[in-house]
Amino acid sequence: MAVGMLVGTFFAFLIGIFNPRLVNKAGPDWLWGGGRDDIIRNLYFRPNGTFRRYGRAALLATIVAGSAALYWMLGGDPWSG
Repeated sequence: MAVGMLVGTFFAFLIGIFNPRLVNKAGPDWLWGGGRDDIIRNLYFRPNGTFRRYGRAALLATIVAGSAALYWMLGGDPWSG
C-alpha cells in the first residue's frame, strides 16, 4: 500500500510540473514545511514562487537521479542485461 501511495504521489508531482495552470509556481506556502523560508523550496524557487533560472531542470534532474538511486538501492541493477 505504501508503494502505491509513493508511485501515485510521484506521478501527480510530475503531472503538476507540466500542468499549464500551475507552471512556474511553487504551490501554496502551506505545502512546504517551512513555508516561504523552506530550504528545499528555496533551492528551486524564488521567494515569489517562480522557478529559479535553472530550477525546473535541476528539479527534473533530482527526480531522475533520485529515482535511479532508489531503484538501484532496492535491488534493481540497470546495467545488467
